[in-house]
Amino acid sequence: MPYTQRLFNFVLIAFCGTWLLSKGLSGPLLIVLLGIAFVGHLKKENVFQFQKSLWLWAVLFGYFLLSLVWSAQPDFPALERKLALLAFPLLFSFKWKEPLPIAQMWFAHTIACLVLIVIAYYDAIMCQLTLGNSVRCFSTTYFSQVHHPSYFSAFLIFSIIGLLLGKVAWFRVKARWISWLVIVLFAAMHVHLGTLAGIVALLSVLMFFAVHRLTDYLGRAKSGLIGLLILALGIGLALQSAEIRADAQNAGAFTRSYVANPEGFVRGRIEPLQGNEVRLILWTASVQLGIAHPFGLGLGGLEPALSKQLIAWGYPQQAKKEFNPHNQFLQIWNELGYLGLAIFTGIMVVITGHFYKNQRLSGLLLSAVFVIFCLFESILQRESGIVFFLCWFTALCYWPKNATK
Repeated sequence: MPYTQRLFNFVLIAFCGTWLLSKGLSGPLLIVLLGIAFVGHLKKENVFQFQKSLWLWAVLFGYFLLSLVWSAQPDFPALERKLALLAFPLLFSFKWKEPLPIAQMWFAHTIACLVLIVIAYYDAIMCQLTLGNSVRCFSTTYFSQVHHPSYFSAFLIFSIIGLLLGKVAWFRVKARWISWLVIVLFAAMHVHLGTLAGIVALLSVLMFFAVHRLTDYLGRAKSGLIGLLILALGIGLALQSAEIRADAQNAGAFTRSYVANPEGFVRGRIEPLQGNEVRLILWTASVQLGIAHPFGLGLGGLEPALSKQLIAWGYPQQAKKEFNPHNQFLQIWNELGYLGLAIFTGIMVVITGHFYKNQRLSGLLLSAVFVIFCLFESILQRESGIVFFLCWFTALCYWPKNATK
């Protein structure tokens, strides 16, 4: 293997672990990787081949760039974060002669997740020593301070996918019980994180994995039944947590109240609002804005418009927080209009079709996880989400099947 590719592989593996621990490293390391890839291209050690299944990511970035023209408050820092939409497809368009080290990358990611868990427990213990005996310190953002709990959950679930499928270096050649021990540990962290999207995504991955592995032995009907039992068991275990159970009951009560009288719900709440109240109100406001602005509000125009709507409904405290819609589909619809939503939906259809055509279960599971998170979070609005998902979507699309061997 040429020295340039060895260096590229080393930095790529380091990137997959270090940026999870220090988000500020993602940009500089990505620039270094692009530079090394370009040097390799000049030395004719790789060829540039832009894969058609991912060119829509670049189109989406271009549309975000164009939307600054009609945005009432152009958000240039947000555009900088979205450079990942262009950078990762370009990075993996440089095709090296030797397969890239996907198993080692997955290993670096998994080790970083283990370190993040140690950091999370340390922060929680320090919080408890400061505030006294507080349950809050071991839940949600008090527990996960390096990354938002939803993103931390996505990182853990992706490691679980790799461990389930035997694609993580070192773990794949060790006794299987070691992988299962880590899988159980990562799954258990969701009791602390308490993110609904993460719990739904985790249970979906476990269910689909069980169905996939058992179908050849038991047939679709029996394996499907076992998958549903796993889902039910997982829900039952999750509800054993008092906080998760209370949140689920809380969400159910708010949803019933909203369905009974949507207009009365969004105008009749009392601040301070709870998380599930906020989502229902933000989703309603976002839908109204999407209908009113078919071409979108542009990048940076959504948050002020949401704040204005919240003030009109009588929620000035909530308006000051400048929340996004907590739904990636609504976010893109509001910012880029119907055309932007069509592009984003098309990306997911094309990528999922690519994974299905190439029988790449890891990619299909990642797509399912991404869609689930998009329903509950504007997952591509923060650096943690956009770097993580773009890195692994492009990586799994570009790498050949034997890349993990």
